[in-house]
Amino acid sequence: MAAAAVDSAMEVVPALAEEAAPDTAGLSCLVNLPGEVLEYILCSGSLTAADIGRVSSTCRRLRELCQSSGKVWKEQFRVRWPSLMKHYSPTDYVNWLEEYKVRQKAGLEARKIVASFSKRFFSEHVPCNGFSDIENLEGPEIFFEDELVCILNMEGRKALTWKYYAKKILYYLRQQKILNNLKAFLQQPDDYESYLEGAVYIDQYCNPLSDISLKDIQAQIDSIVELVCKTLRGINSRHPSLAFKAGESSMIMEIELQSQVLDAINYVLYDQLKFKGNRMDYYNALNLYMHQVLIRRTGIPISMSLLYLTIARQLGVPLEPVNFPSHFLLRWCQGAEGATLDIFDYIYIDAFGKGKQLTVKECEYLIGQHVTAALYGVVNVKKVLQRMVGNLLSLGKREGIDQSYQLLRDSLDLYLAMYPDQVQLLLLQARLYFHLGIWPEKSFCLVLKVLDILQHIQTLDPGQHGAVGYLVQHTLEHIERKKEEVGVEVKLRSDEKHRDVCYSIGLIMKHKRKLGI
Repeated sequence: MAAAAVDSAMEVVPALAEEAAPDTAGLSCLVNLPGEVLEYILCSGSLTAADIGRVSSTCRRLRELCQSSGKVWKEQFRVRWPSLMKHYSPTDYVNWLEEYKVRQKAGLEARKIVASFSKRFFSEHVPCNGFSDIENLEGPEIFFEDELVCILNMEGRKALTWKYYAKKILYYLRQQKILNNLKAFLQQPDDYESYLEGAVYIDQYCNPLSDISLKDIQAQIDSIVELVCKTLRGINSRHPSLAFKAGESSMIMEIELQSQVLDAINYVLYDQLKFKGNRMDYYNALNLYMHQVLIRRTGIPISMSLLYLTIARQLGVPLEPVNFPSHFLLRWCQGAEGATLDIFDYIYIDAFGKGKQLTVKECEYLIGQHVTAALYGVVNVKKVLQRMVGNLLSLGKREGIDQSYQLLRDSLDLYLAMYPDQVQLLLLQARLYFHLGIWPEKSFCLVLKVLDILQHIQTLDPGQHGAVGYLVQHTLEHIERKKEEVGVEVKLRSDEKHRDVCYSIGLIMKHKRKLGI
């Protein structure tokens, strides 16, 4: 009977949405249904936002059911933009009708800007504030980003020029946001030891188009912690780590209890889940990205150590990072609390080598050289991130296939965000713009950026006068050449009868298909 009522009403609703003045019988049939049935019909997905707007204007009861903060408009929002729902808490009060309007407006603005990019960025004279209209948009940035993602996800080979520029804009927006978050993170006091958070920022910056979040990565690590707890329960059912709640930062002081945790971690990570150091493809940037380490279950010493460290600390074992040369390690204190300790009072853990526990002598054997005691010391978050970015920078310099040198550019940005006065890296960044050859013809403002970098280098280190002078001279020569060049570069049609038709490369064109009859 209820099903029949729903089917009957479903036939009435579209009619109400289409007619300016619905018939009284149809309206009476609809409004006499139970509220739950009416809500089910309105949320069924067969009605558009315009339909809901028209239905809500027919009578008071339907208007109340379609209230702006109710389930009907929430469902309209969810169906239209499902990926945005993760940004809302179930307990928050949300005016869904207003959110729908704001998101709709942001989408129109996004498409307008993307459509304008082709003409602006393939013309001869490009304004230096090319992204300023994006940065100054009103409304939530996540709405604008979501529309760019929608453009990228359009089916088939449609709107390829739009997709190209949507990808460029999205890349830029996300990197700027992540870089700002990283700079704020680096301002935290030295005792703020969220190594995983810093590593995720590096991962996000180098992969801005991927859906990477600290929350998701932490959830994956939490699932590993649960497996470790299950194993630990078999070793010691009364182990204090089993009573820890999520997010609790308690530490266990007894060495024997800590050892039980480390045994359980080694079993789960290396025997059960088959994590291992990537010896076969060591010089691969994926080994440094935490989300890829979890997916591929492999990494290099520093990324494997951060994973091991995070798990151990969640279970109460206070491991510490050691910036050991050529092979990142963790150290585990064996001395009494409060006692004066030296490097021999620690056991060193090689997370890359399946959690093997090493003495000082074995550490030196691992890298084949003797090192000073200072290199066995613990390092803070910033030093750990410096090591990670330094690895990426080295890989970026080795790039031979990717002519865009994207990894080198990203790692330079990250390193200079941490250490903005590194003269050699600033000089490398300036040289990189010249080496890439493609940018002078496409963006005049990058020329000015190079001049700013060179001026900053000269201020920091006057000894670089020769190298800076050479680059400045070539930059100024490029500016003079651009002043002399007039007109827009065009291509002419080859056919004689179309000689007067001109077009610029990359311009968004609308083609009309001529159908033969």
